[in-house]
Amino acid sequence: MKLSLDVFLENSFVPIYGITLVVAMVRYPKYFDTSLRYFPILLLYTFLNDLLGDLIYRYDSFSLAFNDLYNDYYFVIYNIYNIVFFLYFLYLFRNYIESRRFRKWIKHAALVFLIVSLINPFFQDFFLEYQYLTFFVGSIFIIICISRYLYEDYKNIKAGLKTMNVLFFIGTGLLIYHICYLPIKAIRYCNGIMGLLENPWLRRIHLILILIMYSLIIIGFLRMKKRLIR
Repeated sequence: MKLSLDVFLENSFVPIYGITLVVAMVRYPKYFDTSLRYFPILLLYTFLNDLLGDLIYRYDSFSLAFNDLYNDYYFVIYNIYNIVFFLYFLYLFRNYIESRRFRKWIKHAALVFLIVSLINPFFQDFFLEYQYLTFFVGSIFIIICISRYLYEDYKNIKAGLKTMNVLFFIGTGLLIYHICYLPIKAIRYCNGIMGLLENPWLRRIHLILILIMYSLIIIGFLRMKKRLIR
């Protein structure tokens, strides 16, 4: 049973990026002139980034290393990706949050995130180690930002001013993923410090969270009827 689950999860998380990209491109005319227009580019980047990372993880012949001393060199692709990922979503949801005060807070959060991204390599090698501090700070800021957006969205829906749009599903997927993945990342960090082996269920839960997040994003695009504004 566990073997079947592992086979399914390991072979489904990269394809779902591709499926999400296709669905997002089909719906592109409904948001091509909004802040969401860059989303397909991020999806393509995610698909190629994780495909490359998966190949490097599984096969020794795929490597970014210049010699055997740097067999974990592939961490650099995830470190760069995290910076792009968090900055994009801070930018995206800032444009749809109504509170001016909170939009100003997001600007400051993005600046703090960039500073942390510059400081983190002094403690962990950017090319050889995962930048945990960058991820933790970015993830916390994303959770706060999306929580604010969903709160405003809920009030507007309850008041009958709008219906659930694609951003509701994107935000919900991201929120579920990051709230649940933060403790997993913390456990992995502690395991690395103490030299402990990872519980296989951490990987399984991580992949399940990816499927949940992108399934919600797909649902959001499929339900999309009206053109998105802003």
